[in-house]
Amino acid sequence: MQIPQELSSYVRDAFEANQDEAGIRTALKAADWTETEIDAALAGWMPQDGAGAVPRPMRSSAARDALFYALLFVVFGMVVGSTLTLLFAQINLWLPEPEETQNYGRLSGLRWSMAALLVFVPVFWVLDRKDRQATAKDPARRHGTVRRWLSAIAMLCATITLLGDALFLIYSWLDGQITLRFLVKSATVAMMALVVLAYFRETRDLPFPGIPIPAAWVLTASALLSLGLSFWLVGGPAQGQMEQRDRWRITDLRTLANDVADCPGLDRAALPETLDPMTCARNPARLTGFASAITYNRITNTEYTLCTNAEFPPAINDYGLRIEDSTVCLQRRTD
Repeated sequence: MQIPQELSSYVRDAFEANQDEAGIRTALKAADWTETEIDAALAGWMPQDGAGAVPRPMRSSAARDALFYALLFVVFGMVVGSTLTLLFAQINLWLPEPEETQNYGRLSGLRWSMAALLVFVPVFWVLDRKDRQATAKDPARRHGTVRRWLSAIAMLCATITLLGDALFLIYSWLDGQITLRFLVKSATVAMMALVVLAYFRETRDLPFPGIPIPAAWVLTASALLSLGLSFWLVGGPAQGQMEQRDRWRITDLRTLANDVADCPGLDRAALPETLDPMTCARNPARLTGFASAITYNRITNTEYTLCTNAEFPPAINDYGLRIEDSTVCLQRRTD
C-alpha cells in the first residue's frame, strides 16, 4: 500500500527523536490511523543509533490496486447498464402505450444485454467479494487514492442521472406527457442511481438504519431478475436457433425470388403453372438446404409467389413478405 507522506515523515522524525515503537504506535492509534497504515509506516524506517532513522525499501502496490479498481468500475458499469436495458424492455412489454404494437425483432436484440450479464455478473460478484474481504483485513483500502477517485466519478455520474431524471420528470409533467410507463421507468432509473451512490460509499452498503444491506446484493438480485424475465421473454439458445434457421430460409426465399424473375428460358409474359425454383438458381452454392423446400405458386400470367415454412414467424421482419400462420410468402411480378 502507498504510505501517506505525512505519516512516513512523522515516523521518521519520531525515530530520530529516540521514541520507541510502542509509543509511536500508541500516538498514531490515537490519531485514528489504521493498524495496517501504522504497520506499513513503521516498516518503512529502521531506527539506528547514531544514524537516526534509515529508510527501508517499500514495494508499492498502487498499480495493482489501480488495475483492480478500474476493472471493478468497468464491470459494475456494464452490469448496471445491461440491467437497465432489460428492465426497460420488461416495462415496455407490461405497460404498452396506446396503439403500440410489439416488435419481436427489438426484443430479440436484448440478447446482447443478456450475454453481457451472463459474463459480467459473476465477475462483478467475485471482484466485490475480494474487495470486501481485503477491506475487512485492511480498512485503509477504503481511503486508497484510486478507489476514492473512481468512487467520486461514479457518484458524480449517479447524482447527475438523478438530477436529470427529476428534471425530465418535472418537464414531462408540465408538458402533459406523464404516463404510467414513464413513471415506472423514472423510478427504475432513480433506484439504480441510488444503488450506485450506495455502492461507492465507504461501506458499500445501503444506508438503511440498523439493517446494512450490501448494495452489491441489490444490484446482483436486480440483474438476475431482469435476466430471468428476459429468458422467459425472448427464449434461450433453442429459440435463437429457430430464429437463425428462419433467417436462412428468408435469405433463400429472397435470393430465389430474384433468380426466378431473371430465369433464362422463362416466358415472363406467360408464367408456367408449375416450376421448381431451384432450376432458376444462378448460384446454388450460395443457398442453404432450406431452399429446396421453397414452393412456387402462379397467380397471374406475370405474377407469382414463392413460399416457405417458418419455425417462429413473430421474429421475421415482414418487410415485403406475407406471413400467414407459419407460412411466409414473397410475391413478385415479371412485367
